[in-house]
Amino acid sequence: MDTFTAPSPTFLGTHHLVHRPASPEAFLLKATGPIRQNFAFSAELPDEQRLFGNSVLPYHDLLFPVESLRQTMLFAARRYFRVPASRHPVVTSSSAEITHLDGWRRGGTRAGIALELGVTPLDIVGGVPHGLECEAAVSIDGERCGTASARLAFLAQGIYRSHRGLGRRQSEESLAAGDDAPVSPGLPLPEQVGHRDSRDVLVGLPEHTGADGHDELTFTVVPGAAAGTRSEAGAPDDVPPALFLEVSRQVGLLAAAELRGFVPSHAVLSRWQATFRGFAEPGLPLHCTVREGLRRADGRVCRDAAGRPVVELRLSFHQGGRAVARVSASVLQDC
Repeated sequence: MDTFTAPSPTFLGTHHLVHRPASPEAFLLKATGPIRQNFAFSAELPDEQRLFGNSVLPYHDLLFPVESLRQTMLFAARRYFRVPASRHPVVTSSSAEITHLDGWRRGGTRAGIALELGVTPLDIVGGVPHGLECEAAVSIDGERCGTASARLAFLAQGIYRSHRGLGRRQSEESLAAGDDAPVSPGLPLPEQVGHRDSRDVLVGLPEHTGADGHDELTFTVVPGAAAGTRSEAGAPDDVPPALFLEVSRQVGLLAAAELRGFVPSHAVLSRWQATFRGFAEPGLPLHCTVREGLRRADGRVCRDAAGRPVVELRLSFHQGGRAVARVSASVLQDC
């Protein structure tokens, strides 16, 4: 079986994916023209997160719908949009948001998740798209409570290898010239990032690195953090997008506690929007810098519509002097 013929059962577990074609011939031809197609995905949310360890936080994780959406897009690209298997899929942007927090609270029973997805082809050449855009509405146990989206580009192998090689050389040259972030003074406790096992901690303690009057925190991503995720969430030698989401969550909890005094055990990453500017290379140091984003004029913490404190964060991932991803995120204090 081709690796893209279905979303990964190892990560997603038992699941169902239904194509809702826009034209009757799609039922017979099992392929479609280069127009928007709709899908419905459903699964049980896992008791344990299979990529980065079991979270002890009382919320379902944004990682599951984001990875479900990405894997569905890969399946649709090969199965319905005729994207050649020789083209390398690259996530160029991704986002997720919790729109109703109650739906994400863990209960005593297994919860069901459903995604209503619309997949739109981009950059069509000869009837075959060179990219896909997907937007999804997320429901848990029948309650609409979130959104997710992503863009994929499909690169010829030569172009992909050229981009990877150029990015690695740029990072290696800047690292050799001493363009690197401080070394982390140690690791946080697992409960500070929502885990119970220190092996699931992916970032070091923050260093205050701001030099222009703004409070900036720099985190070191633990070397080898991506090793356990490549077979599930990325190509064999790629640092997968799922790693950036989990690191953003751990960094977000630590930064919200450091900057605003949030309590990590009742904090949740409620919004995540990432743009990928290059390829992060396994084996090279990866750092994340964090600054607080939108602030009130009086300096007090922002609040959501329900009055709960929210801190807006701007994250930048670097390998040497090369930025590989920019992230806008929100961390909500559930109180």
